[in-house]
Amino acid sequence: MSKGRVSSLVKHEGIPIIFDLSLKGFYNWCRNRLKYLGFNPFITPYKYDHQIMIYARLIQGYIITTDKDFLKCERAIILKVDKYEKMYVKMLKELHEKLF
Repeated sequence: MSKGRVSSLVKHEGIPIIFDLSLKGFYNWCRNRLKYLGFNPFITPYKYDHQIMIYARLIQGYIITTDKDFLKCERAIILKVDKYEKMYVKMLKELHEKLF
């Protein structure tokens, strides 16, 4: 692997990925995959949308949700309910766009 490739893989080390409560099953499915990539995934400790948005901004994390109310939040990735594999690929693509 080239040095440029290694440095680009390390840039997202430990970035918090906050899953909305409605995606608990998807979180369980992809938790280990995200940890392997160096992210820090977890379920939100808050119930209300505005609290989750403020929390994500404070810890500089990204919100994964299916709730359209998060459209106004620049740190939210809104997924369409689909097969987990498709949701996972879309989530990683959008995370990559937001990080780089």
